[in-house]
Amino acid sequence: MFVYLLVFAIAIGSPMSGAAQFVDKGEYVEVAQGTKLCPNVILEKSKGRLDPENVYWRVTSKVRANGTQTVATFVLEVLYDRKSGETTIKERRYDEGYAMLFKRSQEHKGMLFMISPKDGQVEATVEICEKRK
Repeated sequence: MFVYLLVFAIAIGSPMSGAAQFVDKGEYVEVAQGTKLCPNVILEKSKGRLDPENVYWRVTSKVRANGTQTVATFVLEVLYDRKSGETTIKERRYDEGYAMLFKRSQEHKGMLFMISPKDGQVEATVEICEKRK
């Protein structure tokens, strides 16, 4: 009996872990506060953007009445120490945050469009960041 309960708990808990960060709210999606979003490197490079793997966004607010959420941009910088010869990666906040709408990408499963509420233009195609090794 214990084995059945364990298997049931794993089966129920596994799909919920990834899906809980995106909640559909009509046309747009609510992203859980604190979620780290990375650009899809292949898509961004095809658009001509340089080093998309060195940028990510963190959702810093809950959804507002107009559907927007605040996101902050972070940049990963590689720093080299001449004396020790060590290389470190430093995370630097690029801006204070700005409002975005999120919409599911129909062409790419698990990805979202970050949409500017001012003009409706897609700013980036993002996905939940994978853990770096």
